[in-house]
Amino acid sequence: MSLVNSRGTQVDTERCVRNANGNKYDLVLMAAARAREIKRRNQSSMKQEHVGAGVTALLEIQAGELSTDYINKE
Repeated sequence: MSLVNSRGTQVDTERCVRNANGNKYDLVLMAAARAREIKRRNQSSMKQEHVGAGVTALLEIQAGELSTDYINKE
């Protein structure tokens, strides 16, 4: 089962891992770094305001908005 229901938002964890070049460790690093950035800047897309920073980060990774280069950015 690859879909995880989190507060009504569908996160496909397998797609997230694929977008992190198949590396779960990189996925965790990417999601954590992006979630911290979202919390620090209070940035959230308009349609994702009701979910937390971690879920928003995973949704961005799932959509392909972030790549593994994001880890090296910080």
